Amino acid sequence: MSRGEGATATLEAARYHLASGGKRVRAMLGQSCCEALGVSSADGALIGAVVELIHNASLVYDDLQDRDRTRRGAEAVWVRFGPDVALCTGALLLSAAYGALAQLSRPERVADLVGLTHRRTAHLIHGQTADLSSVADATTTVADYEQVATDKSGVLFALPLELACRYAGHPELAQPARRAANQFAIGYQIADDLADVAVDAERGRLNYVSILAQAGGSEDPVRQARTRSMAALSEARDLARALPSGAGRLLSELAADLAAKVQG
Repeated sequence: MSRGEGATATLEAARYHLASGGKRVRAMLGQSCCEALGVSSADGALIGAVVELIHNASLVYDDLQDRDRTRRGAEAVWVRFGPDVALCTGALLLSAAYGALAQLSRPERVADLVGLTHRRTAHLIHGQTADLSSVADATTTVADYEQVATDKSGVLFALPLELACRYAGHPELAQPARRAANQFAIGYQIADDLADVAVDAERGRLNYVSILAQAGGSEDPVRQARTRSMAALSEARDLARALPSGAGRLLSELAADLAAKVQG
């Protein structure tokens, strides 16, 4: 493959992946928080795009590492275009996230956001590494699991809120927003595991229900998992609701909606 063909394939793969769907929840969180704090819609869209691009880069890499052949009902990037192009596609999406930051209308605040985005991306990578090393590890505890959930999932639920708060000139709101997002991530990940117990067991993946089952105890592990998920989501809802100016409105609504589904 020539240099030009490689670049074209990578761009095509990135477009293919982004066109495959997804709810764009992280983008919506950034836009909603920006709107609540008085940031322009154009800048809010860029902040939302930053996190959505990082999230999608992580999905491309995740599919490759887990050898998942499909994503959103279509072939995963590594299957359709090959592992090498998938690696380059993830890098392109990550790079595009920083390109979006560069387009913000208040350049004096961009350096702070670039630094934060780098730190959270590094955090995400560490979380993914921990997740991979915990697969099928019978010594993994509930505390280990919840730490991985906050490191791997929480970071990208928190980042759009953190970026919006800091860009809007309210850095003091970033930490409470992050706490709310981390609780949401724990509840979200457990809810996801409740639907995938059999599949995760077959593939040797970390699953909250399996960890509880291995730990023993008299209570049904599925019921325990459901209770813990709802508790984390309830805390996320309350913490998000407490953010001023409605900055956490969407996160609060998402937490309430997911808790209702977990409860059944």
